[in-house]
Amino acid sequence: MRACVQTGTRILLLTMLAPLAACAITSGEPSSRPSINPLPRILPQSMRSQVDPELARPCISAAADKYFLPESVISAVDSRPAGANTAVVLRVDLRDALCTVSSSGTVRSVVDTSPKSADQAAADEAARKREAAESAKPAAKRKKKSS
Repeated sequence: MRACVQTGTRILLLTMLAPLAACAITSGEPSSRPSINPLPRILPQSMRSQVDPELARPCISAAADKYFLPESVISAVDSRPAGANTAVVLRVDLRDALCTVSSSGTVRSVVDTSPKSADQAAADEAARKREAAESAKPAAKRKKKSS
């Protein structure tokens, strides 16, 4: 019985290690296939374009107010001229946003550029219904008082 268990263990180890050994064996000629890295390539911070801090600071502050998030989870990723203003691309937690700011630092707008998930769309719809119901309640109370 013990010999069967030892043999089974050896077979199991060989079947687990055989694919690894096959990957390690290479021929002397270079492969014509390009190597594929399964991990996503993330640009290091030094390769991203630098955003003027005088323009990034008001955009980050406006985005923090809009999304009710701390400024620490918002970063300015890129900037480009947009007419008389500057467009600053923001990374807001897991979403992207575009901030339009004037040269004096006045924020014109903060707009989402990431599509909304189903959960976000449902939450927005529920908030709209709640606001509509709350605005309808005072109107109903006024009608009852005037009667």
